Amino acid sequence: MKRDCTQSSALMRIILRSFFVVAILAAFGLVEVLALDATAVRQWQPMELEFVAKTEVADPFDFEKAGFSALFTGPDNERLDVPGFWDGGRTWKIRFTPTRAGEWSYVTRFTDVNDDGLHGRRGVLRAGAPDGSNAVRQHGGFLRVSANRRHLTFSDGTPFFWLGDTWWAAPSANVPFDVFKRQVDARVAQGYTVFQAHGHRALFADSALGAFEATRKADAETLRYWREVDKYFACADAKGLIGAMGFARGDMFDPFSLAELKRLWRYYIARYGAYAVTFLMTQEYNIYPDKREAHLPKLLALGRFIKETDPWKRALTAHPWVHSRDLRQAWDEPWYDFIMLQAGHRRFAPAKAYYEIWQRPTPKPFLESEANYEGFVSTNFNCNASAIRRSAYTAIQAGSFGFTYGAQGLYGGVLDRKRPGPTANWGPVLTWDEGLKLPGGAQLQHLRACYESVEWWKLEPVPSAVEPAVDILVKADDARTFLVYFPPRKKAVTAARLVRVPDGASYDGEWFDPRTGRRIKFDAPLAAHPDGLPLPTTPDLQDWMLILKRKP
Repeated sequence: MKRDCTQSSALMRIILRSFFVVAILAAFGLVEVLALDATAVRQWQPMELEFVAKTEVADPFDFEKAGFSALFTGPDNERLDVPGFWDGGRTWKIRFTPTRAGEWSYVTRFTDVNDDGLHGRRGVLRAGAPDGSNAVRQHGGFLRVSANRRHLTFSDGTPFFWLGDTWWAAPSANVPFDVFKRQVDARVAQGYTVFQAHGHRALFADSALGAFEATRKADAETLRYWREVDKYFACADAKGLIGAMGFARGDMFDPFSLAELKRLWRYYIARYGAYAVTFLMTQEYNIYPDKREAHLPKLLALGRFIKETDPWKRALTAHPWVHSRDLRQAWDEPWYDFIMLQAGHRRFAPAKAYYEIWQRPTPKPFLESEANYEGFVSTNFNCNASAIRRSAYTAIQAGSFGFTYGAQGLYGGVLDRKRPGPTANWGPVLTWDEGLKLPGGAQLQHLRACYESVEWWKLEPVPSAVEPAVDILVKADDARTFLVYFPPRKKAVTAARLVRVPDGASYDGEWFDPRTGRRIKFDAPLAAHPDGLPLPTTPDLQDWMLILKRKP
């Protein structure tokens, strides 16, 4: 039975609070023995512990003067130093996700060591084995960089295929929680694994409070804001959709000092770090560098702070300015785990731009995170489903470990065509639900199915693999598996051949239709000759993927 996004989180809090009270009574307020049943706590699932301070703290967001955390020690002496957060009045919480099944102990720490409601509390919990139908629950949603530094993995090392959607306005009043739930359900059903967002703006009609203001005062309005944001994180996590989260746009950080940004991010990590989320820090961190040269070191320092503060050390990045203007200021930063790209809109990024990144002497995984939102229209470019497929398959065939989609109306959370905001600059206005139904977004579920039908993480781009030189793009695994992408064209390609194939090698082949996911198997194997393997003509002039698997 599937639970509503909010039900499982609420149930967990009730269970844990009950155990918490029992633990206090059992230890007479001196030592907590929080021996939670393994069915209540699971590896890779967030849980919550609640504590009560002796007195209220005037500024609970000042983590230097009111720092609260818990050191968890688990199997094989694994340790996680997890920051805690204020949640109203004298209530403080720790959200923790066990990275292993087995027994975990913890001890809390608070700056004021005389507050024995927060300092020195001890407990034990037992985490059961992973449980759940989605991959995040099975493998862990703290993304890692693969050993070969070419893609990302789940927490346990299982390769992670990034298929993202762009909801920049979430969470905010433009993407109310009920809308967000519908978006999550729709994209999970289509096989999406990520959503990109940096909303964190005002959520309520009667309040202009957003995230940048919500770590200034410990009042009821602030608490209401964060508790509403909680719903978004809990919902996506329960459904197995990983959030790639940040705040606003890079130049919007300019009015804030590094200390203020650290204050926000420390609270944010404490409150949401236990969820299946990765951090992109901000959108377009390096926009307008000539006007903001002094601000860029602040953002790079913030990246270091985020990495140091995150107990789970998940993959961290920053969303960049458009590729043609990206000065790559963060690329060589130690905290910058994978490269986000923005090819931009109303143009096709050439494969050679991706090849150049793939061939860097010191590799880092890279991702095409913003290219040609569906529904963007200009005089010379209509970003329809065909353009979406071409953008996505080109990026992945040339080395990107995944792709993030975007759609007019949906990316900006347009609720009413009469209030389109900046989306009006990009063509006919759509609402979020109209954008959610565009065909290109639905067709990308077939892209994931195509790549996951082979060991995609072992494939590498092979430039100039087809002769005569055409725009056909090839990935291969040492000549054992080939994925050959044919973009749409006006005239059929004939007499093309796949080179660098062992003479005499024989391959089972099939056509994969990126529009429908349909597969057409060949009746007979394809054989390589001394000058290469002759490529068959595509079934029509639309785009197609040819999948070749070498016979023993």
